[in-house]
Amino acid sequence: MTTLVLFLPFLGAFHLFDWDEVNFAECAREMIETGDYTQVLINFVPFWEKPPFFIWMQALSMKAFGVSAFSARLPNVFAALFTFLFLYEGGKKLKGPIFGLIWVMAYAGSFLPNIYFHSGIIDPWFNLFIVTGLYFGHIGLEKGQLRHYLISGILIGLSVLTKGPVGLILFSAPIFIFMLLNRKNSRPIWSGILSFILSFTLVGGLWFFLLFLQGKEQVIYDFVTYQVRLFQTKDAGHGGPFYYHFIVLLLGCFPASFIALRRLSFRPKYSFEFLMMLTLLFTLLLFSVVQTKIIHYSSLCYFPITFLAASRIFDQLENKSSLKISARSVLIGLLLLGIIFTLIGFVLNQPEVILNNLNSDAFTKDTLSQKLAPSLLYYLPGTFVLLATILLHFNYRKDKLKMVLVGGSMTIAVSILTLIPLVQRIEDYSQGGHVALCRSVQMKYKNVLIHPVGFKSFVPLFYGRQKGTIMKNEREAMDEFNLVNTTGLNRPIFFTSKAYKKSQILELYPNLKCIDQKGGFCLYTKKDQVLLK
Repeated sequence: MTTLVLFLPFLGAFHLFDWDEVNFAECAREMIETGDYTQVLINFVPFWEKPPFFIWMQALSMKAFGVSAFSARLPNVFAALFTFLFLYEGGKKLKGPIFGLIWVMAYAGSFLPNIYFHSGIIDPWFNLFIVTGLYFGHIGLEKGQLRHYLISGILIGLSVLTKGPVGLILFSAPIFIFMLLNRKNSRPIWSGILSFILSFTLVGGLWFFLLFLQGKEQVIYDFVTYQVRLFQTKDAGHGGPFYYHFIVLLLGCFPASFIALRRLSFRPKYSFEFLMMLTLLFTLLLFSVVQTKIIHYSSLCYFPITFLAASRIFDQLENKSSLKISARSVLIGLLLLGIIFTLIGFVLNQPEVILNNLNSDAFTKDTLSQKLAPSLLYYLPGTFVLLATILLHFNYRKDKLKMVLVGGSMTIAVSILTLIPLVQRIEDYSQGGHVALCRSVQMKYKNVLIHPVGFKSFVPLFYGRQKGTIMKNEREAMDEFNLVNTTGLNRPIFFTSKAYKKSQILELYPNLKCIDQKGGFCLYTKKDQVLLK
């Protein structure tokens, strides 16, 4: 019940974000539209970048509650529920119920892990499958019971069915290194390995088997090719330095990250904690080497980071040693977080600060030039955190345990507070105009086609509610040039672009005219097109 209270409110308070959230939600919408649940589609053509398990969950949610941001994000509320159940039950079996509660607090009280349960991206479920697979794999090595190998194989198979073969990589490498460093104590049984392989193959290979039966081997080939390319090259706009994920995890997993740093140990130990440390180091190294840098790629690290933090606090409690350093880390982190949120609130109320002092690109200048009403609500998260820091310092100077636990609770509260005013205003600036233009077309005209020109976006598909039955007849004209210049389409067609490219697009395509402009985006139609509502 607590999980539902924390994550259900305001779940659909703001639009889905381009690209990932809108992308996956649109795949689910198109599944419902076409009735084909074996094939993932985007723009009503095969989409081979992701397997379908999370898309199936979103489609089920949309069937129950309608096509909306709320429905697209609802599966991750259940991911939060099962994650917290695992953290408590798994922690209780490892070190006792107190440790289980501390692990839940460490995870829920860290900023990015909390935020991601309010999103519509794949990673919360993907990471849960991997860490539970590691957990049961470790028990299998320890106790030698076939059922643990079998459960581990099912869970890792589900991770592959959720995001692809990287799930097997993130499981296999840490557990192989763990067995190698503990080869005297860790001797897997062959029947267990065979059980793992069998269950993993049946679950993880389900989608590929269905595609093969339907004669869609090309989709399998494209999927494998894409996975290889993702590791070798960076996607446009998603590059970054080698240390990118180090910074993301240090700041995004506050306060757990600050405490976990003092728990790291390189001594081989036959324990789940050592397996978690190996998982952290391997995942961090892997995605630091990968050319594409996206913030949630390293999100599996949230589990080992919070486990290490919880272990340090638990051991200090058990040994009745000082929590002074952990408490100080929480206070310093809260102070930094409060300053950052206060600055964000100030910038959202005074966007001219960026416009006048930073060398912004043309799109940023357009979006920040919107006349959006300022609000004191944008200062609420920063003010809340700074006041909490002061109160913690003066009220719990002698009780370091309360300082750590209350500090974690403050992070949970500020994560939820942040979602409402700050994220909604950020969405207004970054894509609000684009969503508004697409929705206005969808509300005025029935069965239309909306296509982005000069940039990539899934917003026209999801918020334009485009129909697949006609799209299939237009596949030969799906590229930008043909869509602008072709004639004889049996439905109205509109185009969107970023506003700073308006003159360039009108020069390139003289048969277009701009009919609306909002929030840094433009809406076009063809000059000779007759629009009937």
